[in-house]
Amino acid sequence: MLTTFKILSRGIRFAFKKRSIRMSFVYTLVIIIIATVLLSLNMRGSTYEYNIGDIAREDIRVPRDIEYQVKSETEMEKRRVSEMVPLVFDKDQSILEDKLKVVRVLFSHVSRTLKENPPSGTDDRAFQLISLKNDLPEYLKYPDRVLFALLRYKDTEKLHKITNRILIYVYDMGILEEPYKNPLNLNNSNVTIRTVNASGTSREVSKKLNELKTIDQVKKDLYGICYSIAPNLPKDVLYGVYVVVKGTLTPNLDFNKEETRRRINETVNSVKPVVGKLKKGQSIAREGDTITTDMLRKIEVLNKHTAYTNINYILGVLLVQLGFLLIFGYFLIAFYNDLIVDNKMPLIIFTLVLFFMAYTFILAQSEGLLFGDLVFALLLPIPFITMILAITYNIHIAMLIGIYIIFFTAMITRGDFTAMVLAFSSALSGVFVVGDVERRNDFLRGGFVIGLINAFIVISTGLIEERTFQDILKNIELAFGNGIINSILVLGIFPVYESIFGITTKFKLLELSDLNAPLFKRMLIKAPGTYNHSLMVATMSESACREIGANSLMARVGSYYHDIGKIDDAAFYIENKVSDPRAKTLSPFEYSSLIISHVEKGVTLAKKYGLPEQVIDFIREHHGKTTMTFFYHQALEATDTNGENSIQKSDFEYPGPRPNSRETAVVMLADSVEAASRSLHEPTPAKLESLVRRIVYNKLNESELEHSDLTMSDLNRIQKAFLQVLYGIFHTRIQYPDRQDLEDLEDRVKQKKDNGD
Repeated sequence: MLTTFKILSRGIRFAFKKRSIRMSFVYTLVIIIIATVLLSLNMRGSTYEYNIGDIAREDIRVPRDIEYQVKSETEMEKRRVSEMVPLVFDKDQSILEDKLKVVRVLFSHVSRTLKENPPSGTDDRAFQLISLKNDLPEYLKYPDRVLFALLRYKDTEKLHKITNRILIYVYDMGILEEPYKNPLNLNNSNVTIRTVNASGTSREVSKKLNELKTIDQVKKDLYGICYSIAPNLPKDVLYGVYVVVKGTLTPNLDFNKEETRRRINETVNSVKPVVGKLKKGQSIAREGDTITTDMLRKIEVLNKHTAYTNINYILGVLLVQLGFLLIFGYFLIAFYNDLIVDNKMPLIIFTLVLFFMAYTFILAQSEGLLFGDLVFALLLPIPFITMILAITYNIHIAMLIGIYIIFFTAMITRGDFTAMVLAFSSALSGVFVVGDVERRNDFLRGGFVIGLINAFIVISTGLIEERTFQDILKNIELAFGNGIINSILVLGIFPVYESIFGITTKFKLLELSDLNAPLFKRMLIKAPGTYNHSLMVATMSESACREIGANSLMARVGSYYHDIGKIDDAAFYIENKVSDPRAKTLSPFEYSSLIISHVEKGVTLAKKYGLPEQVIDFIREHHGKTTMTFFYHQALEATDTNGENSIQKSDFEYPGPRPNSRETAVVMLADSVEAASRSLHEPTPAKLESLVRRIVYNKLNESELEHSDLTMSDLNRIQKAFLQVLYGIFHTRIQYPDRQDLEDLEDRVKQKKDNGD
């Protein structure tokens, strides 16, 4: 994680120094903004103004899947669930506990009276009754008949328990003060009774509304309740218990309006809206149809979703693309050399992606095409974009842009599976089918391969989606047409891009590498040594660039042209083995100036022949700011002899600039190594290795490679590639015998054979 952070922070600082990176980020942000706008507009469509009974003026179809809330059904559902929420009644448990205490006081007095005034051999309990009445508090005054019945029952404790049981039963049912009046106007008969003011955990019991009793109803039914609980009690005792219980009756049940309302609201709020769905391609009305109520309702839904773009959708699309920007930024910074080729590249990619988005958006708005995502995807120029980028630059950038194109296609088709799969196959096949394109006819081969791959995808998705055989066959034809048409488009538009943007493509380089061109024929005749030197440099440079992943074709072409400035003054250069008489009359300064001038002469000649700037860069940069040490040394010796001191080192330096790409840096190294290797006497592998290492590290120490982005690992691979080529050139030759030696040996062999016979 720390290493990644360091790479990113270093890369961000690096980005401010590279114009191409800055422009890449600017263009990417512009693309994100435009894409967000287009995708948001794609969510919108046509609106329709109709009333019930109007005649439809056009076919009205649903452009995409639309889910909408059916308010009437949602309200009905809310009303239904609200009527199912039980009415909440609170039962006060403390009232029962108070009544039990009252009964306990009564029976404790009865028990004490019986103990203090036992009967004296007779059933007459008049004295006990008087004692009990005097002892009871005022709130426990009962008729003599009731008290007498309680006194004459043999088991007072049992009678107390029976009375408690009846009390508990009656209060547990709940007692209303008056009938329920439905204050909330609810059509509901379900009831939940909550126990409140209880010492233990509160519990709830479900009942029906008609099971709840008012105090008048309970009093009316009380004697029957007492009898059902204690049928074996004597009638007078049962009556006494009935009177005692009846005297304790108090309402303990109340309707809790607030709690009921809260529960209803909570339940209603949890109800999910009833959702209707209009399917993509669904016909709401056809031209000439009479607009009905149902049609109008669907049209209103369509208009509402057409006129409104969800802000969450816009934000989501924007955030996803910013995620792409972060990923792209990481790759751009971490793999700059593999992605960015030149400063024109960001603009070219921007125009291609902008064209694709505009074309796709317009196509998506075309009625009839939008409803068949398979056909829609096959009409997109996805392979065209990735093929151009792969040919013009490299597969890395083509794949990155291809991924973004797949995303845009997926979003504009609302994630249709078939469209996504076809976009994916088209993008990737477009990247890889042009990897080895060298002739124009190879485009058609690549288009056929793309068509074949897309046809296979069409068959696969057709089987998955259970399409008819006729549909699959029709789409197979379109899939093949897509591949061929895209390849023809690339073939036709590619030269336009070459011309407008002045880019140097593989085909341009292949044309420039033709050694039968007039310029090379002229070099072969006037400067044969320079010609052969250029071929050797090209071989070495091409081999080295392949090893480090640089553009080997570009390096080969640049090597061919790097010394064309020597053609007019070929005799002044030692490799041509021709001596110009004027050379002996030139001073070291004049001679070095003439040789240095071959760079400027080469640039002028290259522009005359219309060579691309990328090739001209090899002419400008292949010497960097190297000092011509041989002539500088001669000048110093002459100065030391005559005593003058007017020599400056800068007079013997090439004007530069230093190599600004890996390819031009490789050609610089190959140029120096090839020239120096010719001076070796009896070259051996050890001498060659020492020579290559010395030249490479001299260039490195002289800062000639500081702008080339070559790493130490690249330099090691470059040295090995140079040595492999040089070993092939300077390998030891077999020494063949001359003719006389061969004849003498034949005679000796023949004599030995004759003597043996």
